[in-house]
Amino acid sequence: MFKPLRVLAVLSAISLFYQAKAQINSPYSRYGLGELYNSRNVTNRAMGGISAAYADYQAVNFMNPASYSQLQTVTFDVGAEMESRSLINPTKTLKSQSGYLLFNYVAIGMPLAKDKKGMTKWGMAFGLRPYTRVAYNISDASRLPGIDSVLTSYKGQGGSYRAFIGTGYRVGGFSAGINVGFLFGQQDLSTERVITNDSVFYFNAMQKSNTSYSKFSADAGFQYKLKLGKDFYARVGANGFLGNSVNASQSLLRQTFVYNATTGTDSLDVVENIKDNSGKIELPAGYSVGLTFEKEGSWLFGGEYETVNWSTFRFYGRADQLANTKMLRFGGHFIPPTAATSKSYFSKVVYRAGFYTGKDMVTVAGNQLPVWGVTFGMGLPIRRYNVYSNQYTAINTSFEYGRRGNTDVPIRETFFRLNVGISLGDLWFQKRKFD
Repeated sequence: MFKPLRVLAVLSAISLFYQAKAQINSPYSRYGLGELYNSRNVTNRAMGGISAAYADYQAVNFMNPASYSQLQTVTFDVGAEMESRSLINPTKTLKSQSGYLLFNYVAIGMPLAKDKKGMTKWGMAFGLRPYTRVAYNISDASRLPGIDSVLTSYKGQGGSYRAFIGTGYRVGGFSAGINVGFLFGQQDLSTERVITNDSVFYFNAMQKSNTSYSKFSADAGFQYKLKLGKDFYARVGANGFLGNSVNASQSLLRQTFVYNATTGTDSLDVVENIKDNSGKIELPAGYSVGLTFEKEGSWLFGGEYETVNWSTFRFYGRADQLANTKMLRFGGHFIPPTAATSKSYFSKVVYRAGFYTGKDMVTVAGNQLPVWGVTFGMGLPIRRYNVYSNQYTAINTSFEYGRRGNTDVPIRETFFRLNVGISLGDLWFQKRKFD
């Protein structure tokens, strides 16, 4: 087992640990399977998230497996994310801030075969990336007519991951690829209600559910690269996936309770206790299409449209407050023209920027949440140890500021995300020749 595989296993375990420790608090993560991750690598995220028509020989674009046919070296790609989020109501009388730090993805890509010109025509990649997260802790104080004040607490935690392996093959300017993977996760949700009354005693009520699920899945994509002039190219791409049924198992508990001296709870009357209830979760289909223009070694700019049919989502046969997502993404990168000749370090840096806008999958009070964000970042190359080394290392960064919701919904979120990725490339598995 070579070293990158060991690192992948370690970072995967760390990623799961930090996911469990995440301190983000988003009430919208209670819908569906949780809040969707922006499951793109740091390079793509710095450019507004464009990925359908993007390929990079120094980073693993796992959103479109057709791009694996462009990998020129064995590439180890890992990313971490830090987020700060603010929740505010329309009257701006209530405000909450939270944040987290976790590993975002780990992936290894490698070329498998080259054409007569020495360029990769067949590649593969595998890794682990998050899919959704559930993390909220909310209290709602209200009053029931004729009874008294009520404090209701909503709590949730969990999330899901996709482990994947894929391959991409190129014939001329056309590339096609497929990812197969395994989706797994769980979510723990609870609701507690406490009624305070001076004259009548009411028992506290609780409902808890624990749902675990897993399913094999697949997604596919293609890209076509067209030469328009000297070092000037256009690339069109698309990727998508079909809806599928996920196997799930759920435990459900409804009971009355009292708090004990150790701040725990003691059960009084169990109304319902169901264990290992098997069922299905229906996941939606979706696709992305994109177009990029590029002058190799100089600049790239592109756009992308993405939609996922979340209105078809069903949880044990029940619909949720979800609607189809529709996102527009634009972005690109710029490499200074003096990168090959200048001794200045910053002339060799890749500068990236972009933005996105659209509709989130969550619908509140009949309003589908609008979402937008602006992004920028840099690809910071790290010099080789010596001229005989085939190693290439780059630190990729992305900064993202955005908002979800508006004054028409109970809670508006603003967020700032910092993503840092490390891309390690090397010419492994080469046949050595000796004179």
